[in-house]
Amino acid sequence: MREDPDRGEPAGLDTRRPPTWLARAFRGPHPRRLYAVTTTIALLVAAMTSTIISRWLLLPGLALSLGLLWFIAVATDQRRLPLTVFILATAALVLFALFLVQDEVLEDRGRKVGGVVIATAQEGDRTTCEVRYDDGRVAEGPFGGCRGAATGEHISLYVDPKGEVDPSNTAPDATLWLLSIMATASVSCAAVTWAAVIGVRREHDCLSRELAAAPAPVTPPPPPSPPPGRL
Repeated sequence: MREDPDRGEPAGLDTRRPPTWLARAFRGPHPRRLYAVTTTIALLVAAMTSTIISRWLLLPGLALSLGLLWFIAVATDQRRLPLTVFILATAALVLFALFLVQDEVLEDRGRKVGGVVIATAQEGDRTTCEVRYDDGRVAEGPFGGCRGAATGEHISLYVDPKGEVDPSNTAPDATLWLLSIMATASVSCAAVTWAAVIGVRREHDCLSRELAAAPAPVTPPPPPSPPPGRL
């Protein structure tokens, strides 16, 4: 955590202590209920990000993922491991979502066609190619290129007649991407739940230190004894 050299205050996101409302939740008497809530929210966000619910929820899912990333940072004081796990899992969910949408469309109305590679290009890490299909139409090849096929080589591709998704080198298999999404979503949820566990432990330790540092209550002196009565 960086500090402002002029003021001696934390620069950027201060995660030394969570906001009051979140600290109160961490100090609650039922931590398992908090774990269940955070896991449910993480599962819902993963479902949105992976387009399982609807492909139109991808962007809202990414926005909510930023909120979960903030939660992990605040709950764990920016521990690298849970942050890295969540970021990588979210990126994988987005990638798998793109392949899932493509394969669902190709399974629904795609068809296998042949063509000849007429051009290939390398732009940084991205390989592209152009294909002349058997019907004479020329179009861009699959995402990632034509799998090393040389110019003039004949290849087979799975193509969407409406052109809504890119062609594919392999037969569509939406089930594979659904299983990959389920596995990755479990990792994402585990990172969020792990952060909640760390947050509860941090706040309970802080509460214990506060109680230990609190001054002992001052016991008032006993009231004076009443004067003895006359005989």
